[in-house]
Amino acid sequence: MSEAILFALDAPHVTDLAEALAFVEENTDSQAAPSAHLASFFAALVQTWPEDGSNGGVWHEDFTHNPPSGPVLEMCFELSVFDEALLEDLKTLAAQHGIHVLDAEGEVLYLADGSKATA
Repeated sequence: MSEAILFALDAPHVTDLAEALAFVEENTDSQAAPSAHLASFFAALVQTWPEDGSNGGVWHEDFTHNPPSGPVLEMCFELSVFDEALLEDLKTLAAQHGIHVLDAEGEVLYLADGSKATA
């Protein structure tokens, strides 16, 4: 099975794709506790799509190996269930917490204000 990897960013100052990619690179291995916005987003995320496989079993990989830390959360979705509806739900949930969503492979940054930045 394949995966779709997206990143949740607590980075209101980041507004373009290049900045977002650099931000992830700089903060991926952070050992810091998750920021308040990222922690609240994460709690809502796993409530919406539990890691136990209920509600569609969207996770390709649980958060054991990539827990939220600092201002970044890596999310590995199961590609076979990741569709436009799930993406829209994810973007809405993220926006409610002031979080941007980065699709590095698709080269798009979905900003918390509902807009997007591309290459």
